Amino acid sequence: MSKFKREFTLKQHTPIIHFQSEQNGATLRATELKPKFDRFLLENVKGLPYIKNINGHKSLDYKVNIEPNLASSKKIEKGSLFFGNIGDGKEKEYKEYTKPFKIVFLSFLPEILDAIDNNFEAFLANTNFGTRQSKGYGSFYLANKKFNQDLVLEKVYTFSSKDWEKNVGLFYQFLRQGINLSMRPSSPFYTKPIIFAYAKSKGWQWEKKSIKEKFFANKLQEQQNKHQSDVLLFSSDKKLLLRDLFGLSSSQEWKSYNVTIEKEHQDIERFQSPITFKIADERVYFWADKNVQKLLDQEFTIKVKRKGDLKLSTPKSFSFDDFFAFAFRLNLETYIESKYHKANEYAVLKKIFNEIKAGL
Repeated sequence: MSKFKREFTLKQHTPIIHFQSEQNGATLRATELKPKFDRFLLENVKGLPYIKNINGHKSLDYKVNIEPNLASSKKIEKGSLFFGNIGDGKEKEYKEYTKPFKIVFLSFLPEILDAIDNNFEAFLANTNFGTRQSKGYGSFYLANKKFNQDLVLEKVYTFSSKDWEKNVGLFYQFLRQGINLSMRPSSPFYTKPIIFAYAKSKGWQWEKKSIKEKFFANKLQEQQNKHQSDVLLFSSDKKLLLRDLFGLSSSQEWKSYNVTIEKEHQDIERFQSPITFKIADERVYFWADKNVQKLLDQEFTIKVKRKGDLKLSTPKSFSFDDFFAFAFRLNLETYIESKYHKANEYAVLKKIFNEIKAGL
């Protein structure tokens, strides 16, 4: 091997999605990988020589060659964690390398090559690629090597899964928004979200109750009369935005109310979820980065049909690891009503929680 070259063999563990998926070559791309790897190296390796452009952007002096497109395609099915097919009129596709493939780095600078050698595995451990990468898509790792969670920069939680898309989707929904399949004819299931229970433990009222109080007071009263649930009944003067800490979009569909909830902030329109799921060899690994700090203590204006002036703020402080610690102390046998214990969702969530707890 040339002394100016470093070569690795990669295995793809989950499909990669690109908006250009209908184009040839829309798989793992050097144009996405190199800027991410540059940033990772500059943040974690001191003293590397870099190039700065007129906009102040820093890059490193090496080239990346990825083995030509050997990927196969398949259409994204409804119900997957990817929702990009909805409403745009175009079907999107997964891209998958069906066998390991090579990636080559070229540089004349020994210090750059050493940094690549010593940090590429760690970079892959912390990084996914393509669309909806935080939900586990676009996961690659070194071929013939077991995933090393010690390389992840944050605290890692893990569980096994033979159906990662469904398991991650169910688990994430349980954390953030709850699961309401109570009207399903066969084996109904319902559980309130853990973020509600966490908020209640802090004396915080979560935003769904606050929005109902402001815009749907009559419907809220009807629900309270019909269901004696703390999700509907718990009140506090500390009314906060909490679900958006998992990822913010400026609008949200409330389908059962047939309305769009809009959130306005003078500077913030979107915020990517701080939680990353990484899948390798039928295991799910996940962690939360510190980017949530950027969204704390921020006030938003909530509107319905472009009307209203409900002001809600995110908490002044919030730790996902503290939230996870709270979540994994819960006893699901009592947290989820016993009448829903026969549902498959209950069995899946219990298995996930038991495995995570065993690994703590």
